[in-house]
Amino acid sequence: MSFFTFKKTKTPVITSSRSVLSALTLYRNSLFITGLFIAVAVPCFASDFSASFTPGGTNTEASDAQLKKAKLMIGQKMMLDFRYFCQDGTLSKQCRTPVTTMPQPLLNLLSSENIGGVILFSENIHSAKQLVTMNYELQANMRQAGKEALFIAVDQEGGRVARLPTTILPAFAGNLAIGASAHQHGNAFASNIGEHIGRTLLPLGINTNFAPSVDINSEPNNPVINVRSFGESPEQTAELGEAFVSAMQKAGVLSALKHFPGHGDTRVDSHSGLPRVDHSLKQAQSGDLLPFANIINSDTPPAMVMSAHIQYPSLDNTTIKNKQGELQIVPATLSKRILTDILRNRLGFDGLIVTDALDMAGISQFFTEEEAVMMAFDAGADIALMPYTIRNLQDIEAFKAMLNSLAMRTVKDKQKMGRLTASHQRVLRMKLHHQLGRYVSKPMSWWLNEAQANTGETTPRSDKVIPESKGKAAGYLKGNAEEGAKESAKENTAESAAKNADKNAKDNSKIAAKTHANAPKNENASALYLKGKQIEKALSEASVTLLFGNNKLPVKAVKWVALMPDAARCLALEDAVLSVDANAQYACLPLIELPNKGLVSRLIKQSDALIVGDITPLHANYELGGLDRASQLANRASGAQLNAFGAYAMKLARSQGKTVIFAAMRMPYTAKAAMDYADIGIATYDYALEKSALIDTNSDEPSQKVSSQSLQTLMKVLSGKLVPKGKSPVSWQQ
Repeated sequence: MSFFTFKKTKTPVITSSRSVLSALTLYRNSLFITGLFIAVAVPCFASDFSASFTPGGTNTEASDAQLKKAKLMIGQKMMLDFRYFCQDGTLSKQCRTPVTTMPQPLLNLLSSENIGGVILFSENIHSAKQLVTMNYELQANMRQAGKEALFIAVDQEGGRVARLPTTILPAFAGNLAIGASAHQHGNAFASNIGEHIGRTLLPLGINTNFAPSVDINSEPNNPVINVRSFGESPEQTAELGEAFVSAMQKAGVLSALKHFPGHGDTRVDSHSGLPRVDHSLKQAQSGDLLPFANIINSDTPPAMVMSAHIQYPSLDNTTIKNKQGELQIVPATLSKRILTDILRNRLGFDGLIVTDALDMAGISQFFTEEEAVMMAFDAGADIALMPYTIRNLQDIEAFKAMLNSLAMRTVKDKQKMGRLTASHQRVLRMKLHHQLGRYVSKPMSWWLNEAQANTGETTPRSDKVIPESKGKAAGYLKGNAEEGAKESAKENTAESAAKNADKNAKDNSKIAAKTHANAPKNENASALYLKGKQIEKALSEASVTLLFGNNKLPVKAVKWVALMPDAARCLALEDAVLSVDANAQYACLPLIELPNKGLVSRLIKQSDALIVGDITPLHANYELGGLDRASQLANRASGAQLNAFGAYAMKLARSQGKTVIFAAMRMPYTAKAAMDYADIGIATYDYALEKSALIDTNSDEPSQKVSSQSLQTLMKVLSGKLVPKGKSPVSWQQ
C-alpha cells in the first residue's frame, strides 16, 4: 500500500497550507489511496529496499563485452570533481594545486571511462577566458573520443553559495532575501536572477546549475541551509523556486532542485555529519515535500533533483548496516523508498536524480566509496556526484578499479542491470534533449567573445587582485585592533589606548574617503553584467527589513563606532558609511578575537552611534575575507561569546545615550534578544563582500577596496535615504 499516488499534471495545484495528504487530491486525474498506509507503508517499503540489494537467484556469468558495456554505462552516471590535481607524487590528501587547465591524465580518464559530467568549484575558476578555454577543451576532448558531451555543473545558487567571482557574475543576496521581497515583488527577483545566472553561465560552458535550494527553513539553528532557503512557507518556496527554475532553464541551463526530501529542519551539517529530520508523515507532506511536488508538476519541471544526505524516518525507517558493522536508518540518498517510490513514482519525476556529493561526511563517514555508489544506484539515483576523490595519478587507477568492481557486481544481477540500462537511457535522453554537444559546434573564439561581452572583467584577475594585507586600510585595522588592544592591556594606559584608537580612526576616515572617491568605474562592463549589478542592488534594497525601531530612524550621527564579525566587514562598512556621508568619522573593531573592554568603552564614549554586525550561524573561516591573522583564527571567538560581548557593548552604549543599531546580516533570529539592548534592528540576509583593486597615485603601494552591497543598503536605511520595505520570510520573534 503506497502512502500517496498521483499522476503528473501540467500545472502546480498545491496552493494552500493544508497537508499534502489532502492537497495532493487536488491534482487532476489523481488517485489518492487512503486507509492503512500509516500502519503498513514502512514495512512494505522496507522489504522493497532490502530486495534491491539482494540478487536473489539472478546471478549470471558475465562476458568481457557485457562488463565493458556495463562499465561504460556506469561511467555516464558519474560526475567527478577536479578541484585539485598533482602529478608530482604529492599525496592525495596533501594536494592543493587548483585545476584551471585540464591535465592530460584527467582528459584521458574522462574519455576512456565515458564519464558523464564534472562539477567545478571556485578553485577551478580564475577568469572568463580561462573558464571558457577549459570547458571547451573538456567538451572537445569527449567529442574527439566519440563520447557523449559532459554535464558541466556548478553550485551557483546566489548568496553565500556562489562559485564564480563577482567580476564574472554578481553573487546577489540569495534566496532568503528573495523571500523577503516577495510580499511586494512576487516572483520578479526569482525570475530575473534565475534568467541572469543562466544567460551568464551558458556561454562560459556551464550547462548545469545545482540550484535552487527549496528546503523549508524551519530550524533557526540550521548550520547549512539558513539563508539558502526562500523562507519557512512551503507555498511561497514552491512559487519562487518554480520561477527560478523556469527562467534559468529557458536561458539554456539545466536546474537541479535540492535537497530532496528537505534539509531545512536540521541542526547538523551533512558535510560534517548525518542529520535526522523527525517530522511526522503529515508534516513532511504539508511542508518539505510540497515545493518539490509543485515544481516537478509545473509547466517547467527541473531537469534534475538532488538528494539529501539526511535520515527521514517517517519516509523511510529501514535500517542498513554501515561500514562499522552498525545498523542505522538509511540516508535519503541511499533510500529506494525515498528516491524511487516517492520521488520517481509518487511525485511523477521523470528527470535525473543526482546525489549530493558522496564525499560528504553524511555518507563517507558510514560507507565506502563503492558501497555508497552501488546503494545510491540501487535506490534510484541516476548520477553519483563526486563519488571518488581524484587528486593524483594513483587515485585515477583506484577509481578505475572501483568502476570495474561496480560493473562486475552489476552484470551478475539482472535487477541491477535493468536499473542501470534504464538510468543510462535517461541520462542520454537528457543530454540529447538539451543538446549539450552544441557547445563545440561553434569555434572557441565565439564563446570567448560571448563570455567576455557578458562579464565585468577588463583584465585577467591575476593582474589586478592585490594581497589583502598590503592595503592601507587593512593596515589601519591591524593598527587599531592590535596596537590599541596591546596598549589598553597595559596597566593604567587605557587613556592612551583610546587616544591612539581615536587618532587611527580619524586617519582611517581620511584614507577611506580618498579610497571611495578614487574607486575605479568599470566602464567596459557589459550590458548584461551591468544589468546583473542593478538586479543585485535592487534586491538588496527591496529585501532589507526593519525588524524594530522605526521611530528611531533616521540616525543623526557623525561619529560611528562598529563591532563587526571580521576585519573585511569592518572595511566594507567603512566604505558604506563614507558613501552616505564623506565627512563621517568611523572606527571599527573586528570580533574574530574579543576586543579589550576598556578600548570598546572609550570608543563608544566618543561616538554618536554603535553598530553591531551579527552573522549567525557563525560564518566559516573561508568566508572571512582574508584580512584576519592566522593566530586570531586559531583562537576565534565562539558564537556564544560574540553574542555576550555584543550584548555588553550595546548595554554600555545605550546607558550613555548612544543610538544602538543591531544588524542581522544572516539569519534574523538573534534580533529577538537584541531588542533588549538595541534601538534599531535591521536584517539584510546577506554578508557577501566584493573586492576590487585600487591604484593610489600618491603611493607606490597598491591597495584594495572591500565593499558590500548589503552594508551599502544598511547605511542608506540608517541615514534616511532608503525606506526599508522587506518582510522577514521567517518568524524571528518566536
